[in-house]
This record gives sequence, structure tokens and C-alpha cells, in this order.
Amino acid sequence: MTGGDARARTWSAPCQPKNFLRPCLLLLLDEQPDYGYELRDRLSHFSGTHWDAGTIYRVLNAMEDEGLVASRWEPSPSGPQRRRYEMTADGRAVLTHWARGLEEVRGLLIGFLERYERDRLAHIRAEAPSSNGVAAHPG
Repeated sequence: MTGGDARARTWSAPCQPKNFLRPCLLLLLDEQPDYGYELRDRLSHFSGTHWDAGTIYRVLNAMEDEGLVASRWEPSPSGPQRRRYEMTADGRAVLTHWARGLEEVRGLLIGFLERYERDRLAHIRAEAPSSNGVAAHPG
């Protein structure tokens, strides 16, 4: 293993936008009101990431304090009451704002990835042996 491989392994943090959970939860609540654990299950199918229930409830409570979501207790067919969350009008406005911001981020990501692939291809071509067995060098 090269030194570069070892360094890359230590930097294996997920590359998600900061606070990405918030717009994801609002989008799911825009589709339908739901309970915290159901939101967690839907979120894992949607984002491919497993989220801790405590984290989801903290974010939902914070968004409720901000007026982006509302909740109410509902009876459960089995067991204790459950809190059902739904998005507010302010939440819809914030979701629209975040979606526009994510559109800008998408453009930045596409530009980054295109440049990365172009640079990577140039490195591969430079390191590839030519027909005479010598690595080609950009000139």
C-alpha cells in the first residue's frame, strides 16, 4: 500500500452537504405526514444512509421549534400514542429555498466531478506506456 492510499483511508468521511437531513425530512413530509420511525425507514431508502432515531427526533423537534413542521399525538392501535409530523407552510417555503440551493450545489458538483475525471484521465494517459514501452509524457 502506498502512502497516498493510507492518507485517503483516513479521509473517508461521507460527502453530504451539511444539514442535508433537514431538507430530506421536509421532502418526505411534503410527500406525506408521518411518524419518526417511519420517516427513518423512508429516509434510509431515499438517502442510502442509516440515520439514528435520536438524531431524526432532535432535527424534527428543532424544525418544529422553528415552525417548519408541526406534530400531534395520535393513538396507536397497539401501544402508546405516537407523534405524527407534518410540514407547515413555512416548511414548504424553506424546502423550496433549499431545493434551489441544492440546484446550485449540483452544478458545483458536476463541475468538480468533470474536472476530476478529466485530470484523472490525463494522469492515466501520462502513465500509460506508449507502443515503444516508455510512458508517454504530456508535452
